[in-house]
Amino acid sequence: MTLLTLVENAVRHGIDPGEAGGRIDVDIWIRDGRCVMRVTDTGVGMRNVSRGLGTGLSTLRERLKLAFGGEAQLTLTEIAPHGVCAEISFPGREGTK
Repeated sequence: MTLLTLVENAVRHGIDPGEAGGRIDVDIWIRDGRCVMRVTDTGVGMRNVSRGLGTGLSTLRERLKLAFGGEAQLTLTEIAPHGVCAEISFPGREGTK
């Protein structure tokens, strides 16, 4: 559900508003015992987004907090000239490589 939320946001807020279409890349890996999920789009960027998080990302932050306490992080970064990178990091399972 976490990944679905990030991809839906990339489509709805990044790709759909633009006339040129775009691309969405999904990457997942384990780094230093943490699972990292990154969704990057080549859409319109964050310039058309109001300050603060929308419902989907606010709900996602709450779910991550309930599941991992303060151990999970969600960051949004604008990519110049167009696009956004959403990255989530949370503790991976022991023994995962």
